[in-house]
Amino acid sequence: MLIKSYPLVLIFDQSIEYVESAQTLQDSLFYLSEKQLKTAIYIDSNEEVYDLSGHRKNAPSHSVLTTLVQQKLVSEGQCCTAKIQITQLHQLFSLLKEFS
Repeated sequence: MLIKSYPLVLIFDQSIEYVESAQTLQDSLFYLSEKQLKTAIYIDSNEEVYDLSGHRKNAPSHSVLTTLVQQKLVSEGQCCTAKIQITQLHQLFSLLKEFS
């Protein structure tokens, strides 16, 4: 992996994770299958999107990101997630960091 900076947002299989460090990333990737590792993408702090091999990818739509964040927060016991709308990538970082 060619990840140069943290934090980043990791996306795999309808899941989204806020990753603060190389160690957190290793912990997040440890349980993923080969297929999940091949399809995972991340958004770096410059709002650029890559797969884990370092190839540029298109960012998921804001509606997809909104759904992923809402699901993540509900799974962690947050309520009132329906109000959350992702309209810019930097919102991902502040929202996920706040609840991580």
